[in-house]
Amino acid sequence: METERIEFIASMPDILSAINVSGVNGNSRIKLDIPESELASVVRMIGLKGQSFKVTIEEIKNNNKDVW
Repeated sequence: METERIEFIASMPDILSAINVSGVNGNSRIKLDIPESELASVVRMIGLKGQSFKVTIEEIKNNNKDVW
């Protein structure tokens, strides 16, 4: 069985609370800004609620977030 792969473009907001390290057992929470053009992937992610999944971060060179 093939695992589902969801990819989208995102950035971390320029706010102090973008990454929080706290909670039970020192868990962390990361907030992402995702442009409207990636909405289909966000909707697919909703289906993973309550499940574990792997996250891979790949930097995009020459990224211009202001375009969003």
